[in-house]
Amino acid sequence: MKKFWTGVLCGTALLVATAAASSDTIQATLFPSKVTIHNGDQKITVDGDEMINYNNKAYIPLRTFSEAMGATVDYQYPSESTDGLHKIDIYQSVAPIEWTLERKSVDPFCGKEQPFHITIGVDLIDDKPSDRAFIVSMNNNTDDDITVGPIDLTFQVRSTESNEVVYGRPLPSFAGVIPSSYEYFAKVTWDHIGIDGKEVPPGQSVGQ
Repeated sequence: MKKFWTGVLCGTALLVATAAASSDTIQATLFPSKVTIHNGDQKITVDGDEMINYNNKAYIPLRTFSEAMGATVDYQYPSESTDGLHKIDIYQSVAPIEWTLERKSVDPFCGKEQPFHITIGVDLIDDKPSDRAFIVSMNNNTDDDITVGPIDLTFQVRSTESNEVVYGRPLPSFAGVIPSSYEYFAKVTWDHIGIDGKEVPPGQSVGQ
């Protein structure tokens, strides 16, 4: 009788362990798709090869989707500091970037040397040195209206030490007419958080 109960208990333990292992797994199928996010006039294409289908629902990796929307994702393995849980921080980007048309004063010399050019500058926010926005502008210094596009630009911040990209964000694609002596500019704000989710110290990066 003693041997009989031992066998029953071992069998029960095996069943419980098997059930616990199965609850931590799912069966899903690859679901290659063409994914395009429509944000006003902006179209963002997401890598649909990474998608899966589970219970008739499509799933896309969190990092892939977040970064396509301009956010950054930081992941940390479970530890005592995360209460034994996977820690995922998503840093949502600021307001959408938009191109704005504005008349400009043209330097005669600059107009001859650079009839059309793209520049990047820095603009203070509320006159606070700690809060800066980057200004990207497309300038028409000619006497005629010009039609351009599509122009696709990506704003990047690189480390001055390693030249590695610490932050990047695509600007809306631009196509259209830029009148004579006008410019289209876009303001890009950055909260000094790098693509790794950590703050980038001032003075160690430059916008390109």
